[in-house]
Amino acid sequence: MVGLRNTLSVGRGVKSIYDEIYGYIPVSDLELKVIETPTVQRLRRVKQLALAWYVYPGAVHTRFSHSLGVMHIIGLITDKLINEGFIRRDDYELLRIASILHDVGHTPYSHAIELHMTQTFRIRHEELATYIIENDPYINDVFSEYGVSSKEVSSIIRGTHKEPLYNMLLSSDLDADRIDYLLRDSLHTGVAYGMIDVDRILHTITVDKEGELAVPTKSVQAIENFYLARMHMYRAVYHHKTIAAFQVMMKSIYEVMLNELRGYLEPYTTMSNILSTIKKGMFYLWDDNFIAGLMNLTLVKNLGSDELRDLIRLLLNRVGYKAIYDRIKLSQKSLSLMDSEEAESLSSLRGLITDSLGYKDYMAIPYVEELNLVDEDLCVKIVDGDTTVRITEFESSIINSIPRYIAISRLYVHPYILDKVKDMIKK
Repeated sequence: MVGLRNTLSVGRGVKSIYDEIYGYIPVSDLELKVIETPTVQRLRRVKQLALAWYVYPGAVHTRFSHSLGVMHIIGLITDKLINEGFIRRDDYELLRIASILHDVGHTPYSHAIELHMTQTFRIRHEELATYIIENDPYINDVFSEYGVSSKEVSSIIRGTHKEPLYNMLLSSDLDADRIDYLLRDSLHTGVAYGMIDVDRILHTITVDKEGELAVPTKSVQAIENFYLARMHMYRAVYHHKTIAAFQVMMKSIYEVMLNELRGYLEPYTTMSNILSTIKKGMFYLWDDNFIAGLMNLTLVKNLGSDELRDLIRLLLNRVGYKAIYDRIKLSQKSLSLMDSEEAESLSSLRGLITDSLGYKDYMAIPYVEELNLVDEDLCVKIVDGDTTVRITEFESSIINSIPRYIAISRLYVHPYILDKVKDMIKK
């Protein structure tokens, strides 16, 4: 990692922030003002990988350090593309500001509670981030002082900016977000599969004749490793069986608390209330500590039901849900799991557990995910002489041989009913 630090730490700014991967990251006065807002400081109190530290104890890094890393990476790419004439120098800070703010809409415990948000309110953290950028008083005070358009910043995160290249820098198969989280998550989990040749990528990345990000043929191996790293990190970290079990458990706890202790979770209980906290400058208080504190309070004050307190004790003592069914499929074609017979079978099995055995819904949770590893239409482009092709069309690339999709089907059950469910399945 020495070469990476020496190469990437060069920059200009009024202050430098030390990062465990890149060394000193220089920030401008405007960037520093945005970083110092309560809204961005909140990300220090939201772990990047939620409950992954239950499996990988070192995975306690935060959305804040990741956001700084994405800002740094996008700054390096932007600087290179400015020198090559593809980006206006005046937009350098605009792109870095969008990077700082790209994850500002993450809920406490990241994807664990976002599962609830997407299912209940049909909203993802990217959409919440754009609302925050346009309505948060702290951020907009800084933007007003420096003449920054909140709508233009949010358009980059939405992927609707008038310059398609700006959207790709933050959201594409080879974007600054993916580059940083693979490096950072690999470092903190200790999972070596996530390591990528970032030096080669950043020094050779360019723009093709169609205005899209591309790399020359000499960097094909670095891009292949990038795709393979993502595939392995999906399996070893992001959708690890035990980590996913704790995330599902946290979602169950949160939903039971919403039902039994709703007053303690106010005002972060409905979408309209959450949006209201953003406008009032209160969103920054909704963090991992807020939820963790309520779980502790529930036990100290004997709040809620016995079932809720049992769930919390189990989580705090690292006793998670157990997978009674676990299947991973790799395929060249989409398996459409949500509509598959397998999904129906999992639903039926869950019904037997909750109906026949009389257990509550939160005691048996289906977990069905399909991940697109290589998107034929959006994958990285390779510049080969005077032509540019997708890496899937580049004959000598091993990407032609790896799966396009990974599908995960699981059924998690509460540890208290594991033996009874196993006996039922045997019969």
